[in-house]
Amino acid sequence: MSQLAGNFVTMRIAALIAFLMFSSSAIAEESTLARGQRLIEANCTPCHAAGETGDSPFAPAPPFREVAKNYTQDELVDGFMEGLAVRHPAMPDWDMTVDQAEAISTYILGLNRSGEAKSGDSPIAIGYGLLSKNCARCHAIDMAGLSPLAKAPPFREVVKRYDPAYLEEALAEGIVTGHNEMPEFSFEPEQIAAIIAYLSTLKAP
Repeated sequence: MSQLAGNFVTMRIAALIAFLMFSSSAIAEESTLARGQRLIEANCTPCHAAGETGDSPFAPAPPFREVAKNYTQDELVDGFMEGLAVRHPAMPDWDMTVDQAEAISTYILGLNRSGEAKSGDSPIAIGYGLLSKNCARCHAIDMAGLSPLAKAPPFREVVKRYDPAYLEEALAEGIVTGHNEMPEFSFEPEQIAAIIAYLSTLKAP
C-alpha cells in the first residue's frame, strides 16, 4: 500500500471515530435532558411549575424557570445531593443519585430564557439559553410545540435534515436566510459548541 493510500485510510478511520464519538455524546446528552424532564414531571410538578410559563400549583413552591435564574448547575447538584432543605413540610426529602441530580439540574437550567450563562452551567443549558434569547420569538426550540412564526421551522425538524455538527460553520459565519424577518446571527466558538450540544438533544434516539 502506498503512503498516500495509507494516509487516506488513516484519515477515513479518524473521521469515522470522530463521528462515532460525536454520535455517542449526542445520545448521552439527549438522555440526560429527557431523563431530567421525566424525573421532574414524576416528582415535582404537583407543586412546582416546570415549564417556561405558568404558576406553580403550590404557591410557596417557586417555578423552576425562576430557580434557573439564580443557581448554577454545580450549586443545584450540590444542593440535591446534600438533601433538599426547605422551609415547608410539604416538600419531601428526596435522596437522589448524582446522575439524577445532574439530569434534573440540566433540565431546570434549560429554562433560563435570559440566555445569560453562569459559571458552572452545562453546555446544554447555555445553548438553550442562547437559543431562547435569539431564536425563540420565531422558532419552536423545544421537543414539542409550534413555532411562533408559522414559516419558521421548529428546531427539532431542522436537526432531522441537518446534523447539528454541520451547522457549526454557518453559526460562526452568520446565518442568512431569504426572508426579511430572519436577522443575521453570528456566535463565538464557545457559544457555538453550547448551541450544538443543545440541538443534539433534539435528535430522535
